[in-house]
Amino acid sequence: MQHSFWHKVPIVRILLAFATGVGTSMFYAINHWLSLCYFSIFLLAFIVLPLVFRAFQQRWFTGFAALIMFYFAGILTHTYQNNLFHDSHFSYVPNAKTFLIRIDEEPIKKSHSYKMRARVLQCTNTSNQLITTTGNVLIYISKNELTSLPNYGDVLMLNANDVREVPPPKNPYEFDYKRYLAFNHIHHQTYLKQAKLVYTQINQANPVYKKVFDIQRYFREALHTYIKTPTEIGVAQALLYGFDDEIDEETMSAYANTGTLHVLAVSGMHVGIIFLIISKLLWFMDKNKKLLLAKRLIIVVCLWTYSALCGLSPSILRATVMFTFIITSQILNRRSNIYNTLAASCLSLLIVDANMLANVGFQLSYMAVLGIVFIQPMMYNWYIAPNWIVDQVWKISTVSVAAQIATSPIGILYFHQFPNCFLFSNLLIIPLTTAILYGCILLLVISKVTWLATWLGIAIKHTILFTNKLVMLVEDTPYAYVNGIQISILQSILLYMLSLCLIFYLMYQHQKLLQISLLAMLAFVVLIGIDEIVQHHQKKLIVYSINQNNAIQVVEGYASKLILDKALQNDKQKFRFHLQQHIWQMGIQHLDTMNLDKNWQVIASSGKRILISGDEYPQSTQNIDVLIIRNMLQLEVLKQIKAKQVLISGSVKKHHAQKMKDYYKQQNIPVHDMLYSGAFQLSL
Repeated sequence: MQHSFWHKVPIVRILLAFATGVGTSMFYAINHWLSLCYFSIFLLAFIVLPLVFRAFQQRWFTGFAALIMFYFAGILTHTYQNNLFHDSHFSYVPNAKTFLIRIDEEPIKKSHSYKMRARVLQCTNTSNQLITTTGNVLIYISKNELTSLPNYGDVLMLNANDVREVPPPKNPYEFDYKRYLAFNHIHHQTYLKQAKLVYTQINQANPVYKKVFDIQRYFREALHTYIKTPTEIGVAQALLYGFDDEIDEETMSAYANTGTLHVLAVSGMHVGIIFLIISKLLWFMDKNKKLLLAKRLIIVVCLWTYSALCGLSPSILRATVMFTFIITSQILNRRSNIYNTLAASCLSLLIVDANMLANVGFQLSYMAVLGIVFIQPMMYNWYIAPNWIVDQVWKISTVSVAAQIATSPIGILYFHQFPNCFLFSNLLIIPLTTAILYGCILLLVISKVTWLATWLGIAIKHTILFTNKLVMLVEDTPYAYVNGIQISILQSILLYMLSLCLIFYLMYQHQKLLQISLLAMLAFVVLIGIDEIVQHHQKKLIVYSINQNNAIQVVEGYASKLILDKALQNDKQKFRFHLQQHIWQMGIQHLDTMNLDKNWQVIASSGKRILISGDEYPQSTQNIDVLIIRNMLQLEVLKQIKAKQVLISGSVKKHHAQKMKDYYKQQNIPVHDMLYSGAFQLSL
C-alpha cells in the first residue's frame, strides 16, 4: 500500500502538535491541572481506542488522540519548566533579607559593566531562617567599582533588596528584554557596585563546565597573542566557537545587512566542518567493523565536546543532535528519513528546554536546514554544471537561495530588513570564512610552535581584515539591503503559506495550491492596506521614556518631527533600541530630526500647544495643553504655567521629579512620570 508523506514522517506530526502546545503556553496562561486532566484523557483514549476500533477506517481516532495528547504534553512541559511555576522560587520567599548565589557562567565584558548569570541557592529572611530556593538572577557589576572579578562557580552573598524584577519595555515596539530573559529562565536582575558583594571563599563550579571555560579562555589567549587586533579577534572567536561579544557594532551590522551574519554564529556549517576533519583524520578505521563503530562514537563525542566549547547555542545544538541521530542510525544500520531526523532533534531539544522554541537562532537554524533539504535539491537539478568550479558556485548559490526563501519571513519579522545582495555576498564570504575557520583550528593546534603560529596568525588577521572590508564594501553598494520592513506574525505565516503553496504547485501542478497561494497573497496585501490607511490618518504626540535622555515626536500621517538630545542622536545603539522600531512601525517616510537645545520650545500641532521646558524662564505660558518637563523647575515657574497635562521626562533626577509630582497632585493636574510609567502617547 502506498503511504503518503505524512505517514512516512510520524515524528514530524508529533513535533508539530508538541510545538503548538509549547507556543500556546508561551502566550496564554493555561491551568496546569486542566492540561494534565486533558492529557490523561487523551492518553487513555490513545491506549483504549486501538482495542475498541479494530477496523482500519477508525484508526484516525487513534492518531487524533495522539496529536491532542502531545499538544497538552507541550503545554505541560513548558509550564513545569517555568521557574516561577515552582513554589521554591526565591521571589516567593516573604521578608527575604539575603541571597546566597552561585555564579553560573564566565563574566561577560560589556561597555560599562560585567554581566553574569547566577543561581539563587538559599535565602535568609528577617527571622534568620535559612530557606533553600531555586531561580536565576542576572547580575551587572559596574566596571568603575570593580577590584576583583567573580569567577565561575563562586558562591556570594547578596542583599535581597538589591534584586529587582526585570521591567517591561517602556516604549512602544521597544525590544522586550523582559520576555527575552524570561525565555532564558531569568526573571530578576541587579545592578551592583563591587562593595555590595560578599565573597564566601566557596566555589561550586561544575568540573565539566569549568574545563570548558578554561579551554575557551585558552582559545581567547591564543587568538589575542597571535592575531592581536580587537575587531579581527572578535570575528575569529565568533567563527571558532560562537563568542561574538567582542565584535564591534559596525562590523556586526555590516554582516547582518549583507545577509552573511549566519557565518558568525556557530551552526551546522561549523559542525559539518568538524565532522569532516575528524572523519578524514580517522580514515584508517573504516575497514574494520569494530573500528568503524569506534570511529563513529569518537565523532559523536568530539561533536558534543565542540558544542560544549561553543556554549551549547541553539543552532549548534540542532546540528549536533541531528548528526548524533544520523550516526546512531548508521550504527543501528537503519535508514533514516531526513525530515524525521530533523523533527527528532528538534523534539529532543524542546523536551529539554521548551523555551528554545522562542529563540530566534533556533527558529532560523531549523528553517534554513528545511529550506536546504527541501528546496535546494530541486533548484540544484535545474542546471548541470560543465566543470567542478561552476558546480561549486552553483551549489553555494542554490543553498543560499533555498535558505533565504525558508528564513526570510522570520528574518523580516524580527530584524525588519532584507539583504538584496545575499547571493553575491555569500558566494564571496562563505569560502573566505571557511578558510579562516580552518586556519583558526590549525592555529590552536600549533600555538606552542611560536614562530609558525605567529606567521599563521598574521595570515588569519589579514584574511579577516580583507573579509570585513569586503563585507562593508558590499554593504555600501546602493540598494544592498532594505530595512524598516514591518510585518506581523500573521503576515509572516501568510508568506510561508504563499511560498509553500507555490513550491508544491510547481511540483504537482494542482490548481487548488495556486488558488491558496493567491488567497494568501491577497490576505497579505489587505493587511498591508489596512496598515497604510491607519498610518495615513495618524496624528499623535509621543514622548519616549529614556533614562537621562529626552525624545519627543509629533506625527502627522507619514511625516514626523523628532526632537531629541544631541547625545541620544549620536548614540546610534540607544536610538535603535528605544526609537527605531516604533518609527518603522508607524511607516514614517519623512523624518525631520531636530536637536533639543537649552531654550524653552512651543510646538503647535492640530490645535494643541505643547511646551517643552528649558533654562531660565518661559516666554509663553498660557493655553498649554501638554507641559514636558526635562529639568528641575522652581515652584514659581510651575505656578506661572497653566497646563492641562504634565509629563516629567527621564532626564529629571528622581528626588526632583517627586517634588514636582507632589505639587501637581495637589493642584489636581494629571502628571505622568516617564521614568516609572513609560512613554506617553496623545492622539492629536
